[in-house]
Amino acid sequence: MSDSNERSSIESSMTGAAPALPVSKPRLKTISMDLRIHSPGSLGYLALEGIDTAPALARLAKVKGLDVIAITDYYSADFVERVRPAAAESGITVIPGFVVRCHVGACDDVVLSCLFPEVTPLARLNECLHELAVPAAGRGSETYTLPQPLNEIIETVERYEGRVLPTRMDKTPHRMAAIPLLVENYGFRAFDLAYADSGRFFKLRWPKTKFHLFSFSNAHALAQVGSRYAKVKLQDASFAGIAELISRER
Repeated sequence: MSDSNERSSIESSMTGAAPALPVSKPRLKTISMDLRIHSPGSLGYLALEGIDTAPALARLAKVKGLDVIAITDYYSADFVERVRPAAAESGITVIPGFVVRCHVGACDDVVLSCLFPEVTPLARLNECLHELAVPAAGRGSETYTLPQPLNEIIETVERYEGRVLPTRMDKTPHRMAAIPLLVENYGFRAFDLAYADSGRFFKLRWPKTKFHLFSFSNAHALAQVGSRYAKVKLQDASFAGIAELISRER
């Protein structure tokens, strides 16, 4: 044994310090999620005669192998309260949220999914909508557009511990024109895309930037739930891990 190793051994013995153990990384699980599902609260046509929609939605999500779903109606979070108890029985995590429309640059058709921690009560979600100054006529409306700048919308949602995810911005050329501003001016690194091949646009324009590109179902009917979903590696099926994936670059 060398002098230095001998001294280290003696010092450890004298101080009673245990030898350092290697730190193991937490084991990650494959989580399947569909974070864009509408309900009868806005665009969803989920109602079937004689069937309670909320339990049916939760059961279907379970059958399709989903671990996490997000209920994202336009300017409304009311249906979340119906899905939560049904999903709890099925072991599905429900992310509460809503969708808003705003303007960025010359585009007045920027669509954003606003997602919140799974424990967020409906009252707090409604407080956020109130702070966004959504009028009664705008609740549940796909066509209503928030007048305030995007940075104010983001600040409000994040103040309520939420995260903002641009959604289907590749749907039209008008929307596509806003993507560079969302990336370069606002730091978005996650997008919910309408078309899988739109990923090439991001690779060509920002070859050195890491993006998280998803394509969720945008379900308007029960049969569409989980028709498109994402598989990600997380510690568990919770909002905390999802928030890291979709957070903006500061």
